[in-house]
Amino acid sequence: MVDVRVVDATPQAQGFSSVYLVGGSRGYAIIDAGPSNGSSKVLDYVRSAGLRVCCIILTHIHIDHGGASGVLSKELGVPVYVHPRGSRHLVDPSVLWEQSRQALGLVAEYYGKPTPVEESMVKVPGDGDTIDLGGATLKIIYTPGHASHHMSVFLVEDGVMFTGDSGGVVVEGEVKAPTTPYPFKPKPYLESIERMLRENVKKAALAHYGITGEGAQYLKWHSEEVRTWLDEIAKLVSMGINDPLKIAEELASRNRNAKIAVNSRISHLYYNSVMGMTRAVLEGEWP
Repeated sequence: MVDVRVVDATPQAQGFSSVYLVGGSRGYAIIDAGPSNGSSKVLDYVRSAGLRVCCIILTHIHIDHGGASGVLSKELGVPVYVHPRGSRHLVDPSVLWEQSRQALGLVAEYYGKPTPVEESMVKVPGDGDTIDLGGATLKIIYTPGHASHHMSVFLVEDGVMFTGDSGGVVVEGEVKAPTTPYPFKPKPYLESIERMLRENVKKAALAHYGITGEGAQYLKWHSEEVRTWLDEIAKLVSMGINDPLKIAEELASRNRNAKIAVNSRISHLYYNSVMGMTRAVLEGEWP
């Protein structure tokens, strides 16, 4: 029997950082490690539930998803699977940390400094590779766009797509926004959604936050919402508005979900996403 669980790895809060546990007869895979400052939540859950973990799979290495991978790998004695473009940053996360601090400021400190993974424990799966947990098959799908090293994970038996940040954010059921920080690549991002939709997706397990029903319908809606935001931003740029902060304010006045996001606790994510989309438009990535 397949077992899917979500652990809340949000530091000092709830409902933002999802870490998933997927189990079969051979043990459990952790999908995304979460931030360093949330690692104790994950370890406490695994130990209290008496789960046998056999590996960690990262959708990508950004510090709110891969930051705790070093701690979890060491404490649980398991390998970490990561896209080939992200592997060196697991072994030596110093550049990743500095870039995160520059991009996120105090939010980076909130997530915590990423811990390195022993090089021998880093594994690189190919696009389309599968991991057999014993009755639970995880298919790796490369999904660039949010980041060049992004991959999603599909649970074949139950039709659950673990999107990472390639499926946007749904927080508290009401806040819905793309996750498109610089250097966001819109066309690969939208193509990645199409790649996910080629599978028999019944549910979407989002990195932020939790599992949504009607997975294929959600991903189709998200794709259209991303296009809507990009088109609105392109119109604003054509009007001579190039400042991402002004664009974020204008977009929030025109789009319901943008308005909700800018006034929510994930406003920092909203501004970073609009920045990424704006830069993409200015650099000729859209339309």
